[in-house]
Amino acid sequence: MALKKADKATKEAKVVSKPPLDEQLEAKREELLIAQQGLGSTLQNPHHIKALKKDIARILTQINATKGDK
Repeated sequence: MALKKADKATKEAKVVSKPPLDEQLEAKREELLIAQQGLGSTLQNPHHIKALKKDIARILTQINATKGDK
């Protein structure tokens, strides 16, 4: 039982040590926009857009999870 509390405390510490999620989200969305605008020409890494969308979804999941804790 005490082990679970310790794990939860370390997870919370990890979230605090990262840059704010809103800033990460904004940066990923800007990067996605730039990558999508490059679709008119040849895209060097076509899987990059898919990876960016997944990163945005992960960040939004973290944001929604922290809102639920409040």
